[in-house]
Amino acid sequence: MYLSRKQFFLLILPFMISLLVYYFNKEIVDNAHYLFPTYKKYLNKDLDVKTNAYFQIESKYKSLQKIKNKSLLRKKNAKWATDNLFYKKQEGARVASVKSASEKTYTYKLQALFPDDKTAIINNLIVKVGSKVDNTTVVTKITNYSVQIKTNKGLKWLSLFQ
Repeated sequence: MYLSRKQFFLLILPFMISLLVYYFNKEIVDNAHYLFPTYKKYLNKDLDVKTNAYFQIESKYKSLQKIKNKSLLRKKNAKWATDNLFYKKQEGARVASVKSASEKTYTYKLQALFPDDKTAIINNLIVKVGSKVDNTTVVTKITNYSVQIKTNKGLKWLSLFQ
């Protein structure tokens, strides 16, 4: 069986095109905005800025989740210690022999600090200087270890691991 030149050319044409695309794929993609004008709108730097901001927020969220998990583990360990170490049996009933350290119940809990961005996480809310949490206002001080808030009782410092 013999092929004419036209048939032979049509037979090898897909292979030639695939080789050209393989070797020049970067140039084809780089110049695609000439053929497809809608491609241009995705080439702005604003998209990169938004993407970087998203990744920063995501990393802060992941660090918050790690802090929450460690906090839950600490609470679980503290409960085990108070249940098993600080109580003794007396006449068949459990009576506290040593009172556990009285847990301070704060209405505002500082969960994470990001001093570079002047942000903090209080009661599961991301706040900055001037943000409101319930009826409290975050005052101008966010340090590496604490946040100063203004309540109806006056100024109060919140610090991590309190």
